[in-house]
Amino acid sequence: MPNPIPCTVCSQPTAHTPFFYEWKGRHFTIRRCTDCTHQFVYPPVTPDDQAEIYGDKYFSPEGDWVCGITGESYFDSEPLLRREAREVLSMIPASKGRLLDIGCAGGVFLDQARTAGFSVAGIELNPTMAKHASETYGVDVRSSPIEQLPMDAWADRFDVVTLLDCLEHIPEPRSALAKVSEWLRPGGYVLIRGPLSNSWLVEFKEALRRFLHIPKQLPGYPLDANMFNKRSIERLLTDTGFSQPVWINATRDFANLLAQRSGTPN
Repeated sequence: MPNPIPCTVCSQPTAHTPFFYEWKGRHFTIRRCTDCTHQFVYPPVTPDDQAEIYGDKYFSPEGDWVCGITGESYFDSEPLLRREAREVLSMIPASKGRLLDIGCAGGVFLDQARTAGFSVAGIELNPTMAKHASETYGVDVRSSPIEQLPMDAWADRFDVVTLLDCLEHIPEPRSALAKVSEWLRPGGYVLIRGPLSNSWLVEFKEALRRFLHIPKQLPGYPLDANMFNKRSIERLLTDTGFSQPVWINATRDFANLLAQRSGTPN
């Protein structure tokens, strides 16, 4: 009997669903956890896949960096990005200390956070964007997937870690959040922004399709490695050493959530 495929959030067994992607001549299915109900792409995208998906085109006007909402490149959207950065920073119950932004793109958020009073650093997969952040704003950015950074990548712990429209793209979110927990000081904050799958109508339709074994090819390619819902993302946080998250301006389809690393603050 083949080994069960574990959930990327809680490591419990998962079940096959009829949803799939076809990309680059390969077949990617969607697995669903039998415990926390998290869904994720299997097999996971590779580092080479990530480099292609999040290449320079991703941040262009034709790319998926904001799902085509602005019709502008990342570089042309700085005023919008600064407004969003100020909104995000207002959600954090801290205004100084060390802040790490994972998936920092070209560094606009980091520059705004520094203006607000933080000492900042970032992680960015795309080398062009990481270089832009370093050279334009003079911030410390590691150009690497988070999966390839060691637990001791930073000499000092952070007071705040942000993952803005990022966590859903990371193939191994549990190991990523374990690193975030290690990089944060006790009592430090993590702020996560991203899509949620919590529509009862969508859940009903998906359940019916699973029951009837009706296959469905999803549009596009496996851009989102994980499809979180409130239950699965809360499980991920509590399992990796965080307190029960606080939902901020959350909707059925989108999340802003804040959680605090367990332990007594230094």
